[in-house]
Amino acid sequence: MKNQNNENENITIARELSHKFEFYFIALVFTILGLSIQTSSFIKDYFQYIFEIFAWVSFLISGLAGLSRLEWIPFAYCHYGSLQTEKNNLKVIKEGINRISIINESGQKWTEKQLQKAKGDLETQILKRDKEIEKVDKHTLIKYQLHKWSFILGLISLIISRAIINLDSVFKIK
Repeated sequence: MKNQNNENENITIARELSHKFEFYFIALVFTILGLSIQTSSFIKDYFQYIFEIFAWVSFLISGLAGLSRLEWIPFAYCHYGSLQTEKNNLKVIKEGINRISIINESGQKWTEKQLQKAKGDLETQILKRDKEIEKVDKHTLIKYQLHKWSFILGLISLIISRAIINLDSVFKIK
């Protein structure tokens, strides 16, 4: 596969595998949630009820956090793309300030004053974009941690719940 924007092929492969894993993980969470609800069996042990229902809630939280994260990942990529474009434009403006002619959309040469104003505007926009990226990255990281750890807690709770059922039947005195 030839990469169109000259990105390192290993990075491209890593990104593709990461996306596949994200979709697999969300599907896994909802599959286990559905199966655990369909195969549930309750005994008269309240601890078993608590662990079983806690597992369901944990899986649901995990799945919803994962979906929310997937919803916001395209926004992060848009911000990264816009930031790269703005940095490229700033580089061109700086070259213009260093006496390389820049022609605007109407075919006229930019003046030194226009270049300085454009440079200031772009630098301000880049700072704002960096803050937005930081905010989006922070939220997606929190959602990923919630997704992962809720899944793990749900899995542990489900195992304990199902173990209680089996231990109860093993130690039942007749």
